[in-house]
Amino acid sequence: MDGFPDSPTPLARAVLAVLKVARELYVEITRTKLAPLLYLADLDAIESGRTRFSGAAWRWDGHGPYDHALILAEEWTVKSDLAERRDSPPAEYGSRALSLTVDIDDPLSPSTMDRVRAVIHLHGGRSEADLSDLFRETAPIVEACAAGERGVLLDLNRARRHRQAGALRERFQARREARPPQHDDPGVGDALRSEFLEARDGLRRANTKILGDR
Repeated sequence: MDGFPDSPTPLARAVLAVLKVARELYVEITRTKLAPLLYLADLDAIESGRTRFSGAAWRWDGHGPYDHALILAEEWTVKSDLAERRDSPPAEYGSRALSLTVDIDDPLSPSTMDRVRAVIHLHGGRSEADLSDLFRETAPIVEACAAGERGVLLDLNRARRHRQAGALRERFQARREARPPQHDDPGVGDALRSEFLEARDGLRRANTKILGDR
């Protein structure tokens, strides 16, 4: 392929990371599951205070998160003889499965690989339909769906802001619950009423005197 990179792009490395973890956990990765899992891993990284690692510019196409560069990244893994494609079982509607052909070292940093392993462990075994339900509940895609537009860039940082707002609400609620109960003082109302009546009577006498002097 003309112009095909000799070394992996960040997105190709991210694909290899997913495939390596899938090999470790005996999870099948189809082409239609690869993008959602990478998206969820990027989202997890951002929510935990890191930056997205895949290098993908995620967009919403009405069906799921995507980046056309993911096709080139997948092709790189295959052309480099590091991965292969094959037909998956009918349960996945004829999707092509992608898997490593050789053992490889971790293609990403240890901390990033930990996040990838956590996401694949949680969601790698889900069906495509389950993954669709999952990513449609994420803040960036909820926002894109509300706008009713396709092809828009997904604001993954919105997920961080959404989580921060939720954390603030939880802390506020915890502080309210930790505060000692406030009890009304039954004498306070009577004292205020008496003070108000005295002030009212004094004001009335002053007004009467002023009017009488005229």
